[in-house]
Amino acid sequence: MRVTKTDGCCGPEYGDDNSIVTDGFVSVALTSNITEAVEITVTNASGRTCVRDTGSPSFDGYGVEIVFCEVNPCLFSMITGQPVVTNALGEIVGFKMNSAVALDSSGFALEVWMGVPGVACTGDAGAYGYLLLPCLQGGVVGDFTIENAAITFTITGAATKDGNGWGVGPYPDAELPVALDGDDHLYVIFTTTAPPEPTDGCVALVPLGMAMAVADPNATLTVPTGNGDCWDDELTIDWGDGAPEVVAAGTSTVPHAYTISGVYEVVVQDTAQTCPPVYFDVVITSQPLAMAMAGAATAPAESASKKRAAVTAKDDTDND
Repeated sequence: MRVTKTDGCCGPEYGDDNSIVTDGFVSVALTSNITEAVEITVTNASGRTCVRDTGSPSFDGYGVEIVFCEVNPCLFSMITGQPVVTNALGEIVGFKMNSAVALDSSGFALEVWMGVPGVACTGDAGAYGYLLLPCLQGGVVGDFTIENAAITFTITGAATKDGNGWGVGPYPDAELPVALDGDDHLYVIFTTTAPPEPTDGCVALVPLGMAMAVADPNATLTVPTGNGDCWDDELTIDWGDGAPEVVAAGTSTVPHAYTISGVYEVVVQDTAQTCPPVYFDVVITSQPLAMAMAGAATAPAESASKKRAAVTAKDDTDND
């Protein structure tokens, strides 16, 4: 399965630790939420039915329950919206369950691949079933028992919502030829595309084709252009070391030079703010520290949130 953190519009939320592929689950159960029809009956003066409307039930979405055989704190945090616990190095080592956290404060999308016995395949390609729930909210860690036996954790209470902003998804292996409708709760197809390999925990999620390359002390942003989306428009880039830079529409590469060592949070967004912002952490080590320069400002502090797409610089001084 693949879980993707979503924003307030149920679209992919770009950033560090916002995507994970795992095979450490036991089952995914869907329960349809239906509002039963209300029958209207009117009888006349003689007691006979003169009006009868049986009505129709309405589909409200699905409730989802997931049983895991592996505990991944980052994944549980992504599904439940609960905070993670980090150690002194900023590494995620656990999670909390806090009653002050609103269950609708965050969301996630769930993709599941399944084997499909008896379905014809082509050549070496297998046959799979692909299931997508693009907008889920409200997951909580359910009942569990600590005993001399294998322990499983159940995420319960999650439910699909209207108004997803998934589009065609943020991944190159997307199984959607056209964007989802905002009120699509479930998407299921047969495919020969194999599921992605499990990731080493949660990983960064960035738009297709967008990347940050660092050759200390320089950084270069690559922007995916020519797709007719918001990244073709004028962009505003905050490099973290001064005033934001406005970049003309259609620009595919944007270089930047840093003069002070530090960890810089870079924020990229179209100027009209129609796309969600994308974050990168850029690490610069080859330049003087701010404290060693007369009149210089304090160097940017290292990000402790671990919620950004980190890019570690490589010092080129070995080539001299």
